[in-house]
Amino acid sequence: MKTTTTLKTILALLILSMAIPNVNSQELEVSPGTLMFKTNPGSSQTQQIYVRNKAKTEQSFIFNLADWLADEKGDVSYFKPGTTGRSCADWITVSPSLVTLQPNESVKVNVTMLVPNDNPSTKWAVLFVESAVEKTGAKAIDKDVQMGLQVAVRIAVPIYQSPASNTLFKGTIDGLTETLDSIGNRTYKSQVINLGDKILNCKVYFTISNLETAEEFTSSPNEFSLLPESSKYVEFTTEKPLEKGRYSVAAILDYGYNDELEGIQMEIEVK
Repeated sequence: MKTTTTLKTILALLILSMAIPNVNSQELEVSPGTLMFKTNPGSSQTQQIYVRNKAKTEQSFIFNLADWLADEKGDVSYFKPGTTGRSCADWITVSPSLVTLQPNESVKVNVTMLVPNDNPSTKWAVLFVESAVEKTGAKAIDKDVQMGLQVAVRIAVPIYQSPASNTLFKGTIDGLTETLDSIGNRTYKSQVINLGDKILNCKVYFTISNLETAEEFTSSPNEFSLLPESSKYVEFTTEKPLEKGRYSVAAILDYGYNDELEGIQMEIEVK
């Protein structure tokens, strides 16, 4: 028998922070690695990124915007700016759009978000910081590369825009399944779905309860962020076969809002 349950409890708020690390390559350093905007409709906000030339020679850097989407496995695909439904690329201005730096020299670049009056939705884009060298000859007419420059190194900086006035947090977990391997270990798999309009900081853990002895095991949490209109599969594999008996298995989602947990459970019998 399999049942689906929404679990609500008063717990301490579990906050899963979105790390914003420095991003490094052999010739280029960009900080921070992520930009988070909370600009309300009809307003603008400016943040900065810092770009440093780590090469031993003078380098030019250009800044280009694009769209991106991630699939259920977390694989990312890039698209032309303004071509996906959740794009905010057209709202972003980068100044300056090109810089030239000496070795170990750094510069501050302004990234401005201007949100239309009528759009409170969560959006995202990506800023590519690209070191480039000037093209010569026939290659200089390549229209796919800005200003006749050939990209040498590229770093992607995700940009998120979600108004502070938007509080449409809603997530769910669905479809708990079980598979058994040849030595008796069991893998449980569920799908987390973002049904709202905010980025969810998710924590998913699995519990296995022996219905006869009341012994209970809880897995380490699987932590990740989930964009609106997206989903992610999560799974857990037991480290050893279960003893004979009847068990309740549950997958629990905590997305850190309003002390609400979402859960799905199933009962199994080990013979």
